[in-house]
Amino acid sequence: MGLSFKKDVLMNWIEEIGKFLRIWTEGHEAFTEPTDPSVFEGAYEKFFEKSREYFLELSEDELTTYSKGELQAQQLHPLALTLLFDGLNASGEEQQNLLRKAKLILNLAMAETASFSFQDYQYLSMIDSKLNHL
Repeated sequence: MGLSFKKDVLMNWIEEIGKFLRIWTEGHEAFTEPTDPSVFEGAYEKFFEKSREYFLELSEDELTTYSKGELQAQQLHPLALTLLFDGLNASGEEQQNLLRKAKLILNLAMAETASFSFQDYQYLSMIDSKLNHL
């Protein structure tokens, strides 16, 4: 009974992340202020139980350690997308910080899950393009 309960909770959690990211990627109209960092703060708090500020202050080495130690492999991709879309709505040094971290976690997610996704490579290309123009 405990095993099926954990599975149900995990499946519900994954569905909630999927809904949130679908709204994010398919259109920001669902949010009243899509460039407001508080929108992203809610995502970090709800799905990763850490504040946005926590992720901003982590070094890349600390982020890698956190990701490998505290997250499951299937949580890496949602974290990468959260960092990516947050970074796209940020500016200046904060944008660079978030995009570098999104790239790091996307690469880590692909390595940890041994998955291949054209969309992930497209995200990586977009990140590189943004970072090269900043």
